[in-house]
Amino acid sequence: MSTVKETIRDDSESELNVWNEKLWSSEIFWRDHYDWLKSNGYLLRPRYHPDWVPSWTGTKRFPLFFEDYGAQFPLFPYNLDAIRVADGKPVMLRLADPPSVSDELKIGRLVSSGDMRSDPRNHCVQIYDTLELPEATSNGRSCIVVMPYLVPWDQVKFQTVGEVVDFCSQVFEGLQFMHSHNIAHNDAKNDNIMMDWSPLYPKPPHSHDTSMRLDWKGASKPRSRTLYPVRYHFIDWDLSKQYNPLIRTNRIPMRLPGYGGDRTVPEFNRKEPCNPFAVDVYCLGNVIREKFIEGAPIFDDYPRRNVGFMRELIADMTHDDPSKRPTMDEVVVRFEEISKTLSWWKLRSRVSDKRFPLLLHRLYSPIHCSVQLSHILRLKRAIPKHTPPKDSALPS
Repeated sequence: MSTVKETIRDDSESELNVWNEKLWSSEIFWRDHYDWLKSNGYLLRPRYHPDWVPSWTGTKRFPLFFEDYGAQFPLFPYNLDAIRVADGKPVMLRLADPPSVSDELKIGRLVSSGDMRSDPRNHCVQIYDTLELPEATSNGRSCIVVMPYLVPWDQVKFQTVGEVVDFCSQVFEGLQFMHSHNIAHNDAKNDNIMMDWSPLYPKPPHSHDTSMRLDWKGASKPRSRTLYPVRYHFIDWDLSKQYNPLIRTNRIPMRLPGYGGDRTVPEFNRKEPCNPFAVDVYCLGNVIREKFIEGAPIFDDYPRRNVGFMRELIADMTHDDPSKRPTMDEVVVRFEEISKTLSWWKLRSRVSDKRFPLLLHRLYSPIHCSVQLSHILRLKRAIPKHTPPKDSALPS
């Protein structure tokens, strides 16, 4: 079998493949393991069948309109969605780092096992299955872990303050859980938070284009978080580590700066040793600061109305001085206290985008009020509460 290539196609090759009419080098591994994965109970999309021919070949239709146009680009060569043959559910496959490269497998297995697995505070993505490859790749990767199929947490718009409170409560609790076991995520950035698709989408959305259904038989139509509460998850353990408890409790700066995807960490800019737990607090606070409070227009994120009650806590989480940032235990307690002060109507208020004039916000308010009234009459909570389905247990 061919191994995963470690290089990205050069510019000329990329230009020739602009319409994805052939597999990218990062996709070859998956094509070469299509039959093996199928024999182990996991079916890849048609694009990765060994005999795949682009379905738009010989037609006059634009390639973008075809399901198999969706490529797994070189930026994410080790992840790919699949269907679990046993029950038809979508899953995510990950060609994991070898132990010589990172603690990815160690942390992933740890948070998926024993008491950790059943702890309701555990918002770490779980491992369903581990498949040992018949032959390791050229860089020593020898197993594929099977995890839930998730979608970006902000893929569906937040409608109310209560929905934002639910999100913040879950991610604060999730990072607190990790820290309570002396695990620092070390890359708690925006795109390492995901959500379960199944409450919000009647049919799973496509991994390449979430505006379409996974089966490509129509548009995906997300529902309300208030009516269909969702659970959020942390992913990506290739930088995560479990440390000596003293490093967390004594806030010892012991890691060199510059790791992870958030380059705004003050310690990084000062090039000083970091405490990984204090950096985690900053990074998660920065996610909320950029997504809700201050915005990050470069990423098409804009400040939201009615979320000012979080400003002081988020300012403390993102303090320039890591010693002045709260611990995640303190964050959880403070946020619970803040949430209790919010009235039922505040929780049902809109979190509209501030780039649109206040007049438009007010013009839409009667519609929003009527929707919220219907939720009240249906006895739907102002702060959604996700209840796991009875059949959500992980396969043994």
